[in-house]
Amino acid sequence: MNHKTRHSTTKLPDGWFGLFIYTAILLVVLANLPPLAITPGSEKFIVSFGLLATWRYSWGITNFARSVLYRSLVFPLWRRKVEIGGDSLMPSKIYLLITSFRIDTETTARVVHAAIEDAIECGVPTTIVASLVELGDELLYKDIFKSINPPEHIKLKIVRIAGTGKRDALAQGFRSISRDCPPADSVMAVIDGDTVVLKGTLRKCAPFFRTHPNLGALTTDELSEVHGTKTMQLWHNLRFAQRQILMSSISLSRRVMTLTGRMSMYRTDVVTHPDFINHTTNDYLDHWRLGRFKFLTGDDKSSLYWVLKQGYEQIYIPDVKVLTIEEPPEINFVAASTQLMVRWYGNMLRTNMRVLKLGPFHMPLFAWWAFVDQRLSMWTSLAGPVFAFFLTLEYGAPILLIYFVWIALIRLIMTLMLLNARKETHWSYPFLLYYGQVYGALIKTYVMFRLDRQKWTRQKTKLKHNISDWENLWRRTSSRLVHITSIVCFISVIGFASGVFNFPNTFFEFLFS
Repeated sequence: MNHKTRHSTTKLPDGWFGLFIYTAILLVVLANLPPLAITPGSEKFIVSFGLLATWRYSWGITNFARSVLYRSLVFPLWRRKVEIGGDSLMPSKIYLLITSFRIDTETTARVVHAAIEDAIECGVPTTIVASLVELGDELLYKDIFKSINPPEHIKLKIVRIAGTGKRDALAQGFRSISRDCPPADSVMAVIDGDTVVLKGTLRKCAPFFRTHPNLGALTTDELSEVHGTKTMQLWHNLRFAQRQILMSSISLSRRVMTLTGRMSMYRTDVVTHPDFINHTTNDYLDHWRLGRFKFLTGDDKSSLYWVLKQGYEQIYIPDVKVLTIEEPPEINFVAASTQLMVRWYGNMLRTNMRVLKLGPFHMPLFAWWAFVDQRLSMWTSLAGPVFAFFLTLEYGAPILLIYFVWIALIRLIMTLMLLNARKETHWSYPFLLYYGQVYGALIKTYVMFRLDRQKWTRQKTKLKHNISDWENLWRRTSSRLVHITSIVCFISVIGFASGVFNFPNTFFEFLFS
């Protein structure tokens, strides 16, 4: 018996063997680095790159430490308070708003079944509002609801809308709930049509709105079920592990960086506020070069901005997970991940500009700085590869060898740190981490200068611009020009910092003559 108990507590994480092989190969390479790898150029590279790494990895270590503190000490105290309070902390009513459009029948059935069953399990009067476009979805929702035959305190309300986008679907759902005159203490969960709420989600989340009087919204951890390649599944697993750490860290300041549209919960009086509904429906950005343009995607970021601006707290619930059903837009991993990152990072950067303008006095300083880092990290992530490239040109291939060994080692450490968030790993994680860092940074810099370009990956719809051909030409040309100029300046700074570029003597003679 003791042997079995000891065995169960020392079980190695899933995927450990592949990562063990990766580690063994890396150690062999480290032990056999040729003496030529240590050159005067190498020393300069190590010092220069070390300063950059200190900047980047100190931020990562800080977030990791804060995440551990939040999940091991702070949040357990909050959870204990909720457990002690029991039913007395539950709201008098819960609303579930589910938006669905062109989602396959099997996924829709799983989503509806899970929502109804969790509503029954939580024991609170619950109204499920389904904001739908197609008659087939309406009939499916009604059939499932009838087959389960829930208690009378569980209601289903269908809101039919035109297929004009998720923002309109949300707005119509919010208005429908507002007309129901919800109780002052009621809460609402906004759920995507491809998100399965797991058992106990509502009961574990809703009480926090009583224990945290200024809480405006909360969001949860996520698991993914990817209907695609194994690489795409691993990439999603990795991203959600990273998300668990970052979101926990920011939540220590009682703020979050996204109220994910997959499943977030709000005070009902927040989402039924006329200004919130109008903001969600007609959100836009005034840009100095691109003019005014409406937001097509990123409704969750619009919600976050409004809640932040009003001064509400937001928290992350790390011990509650929802299951997202992922349908990659392409079979090819690079093509699919590119489309997804273009949409994700576009939404992020469009909101980032406005959050930064709120200033560090409108929210905790650490949370505000996290948004600053979103803007800096796209450049610092690219600085390492560019730095290594320039020094390789100057001092030869040994520099490149040092760089790749360094990358392999650091990504291994980062992969091991992720075991604190997920009890599984894979040998591909170090490679996917580097892919996400460098290629993701390239995507961010591309999107940052083209914030007006928006596209849904599922619906294949794009934002239509009611502008003249001349203005459209100006936007595209100026975007390309500003992007190229920024890249040239960035490369020049790295070139001079690495010592590969030097100002000509004639420049100084002219300057000081």
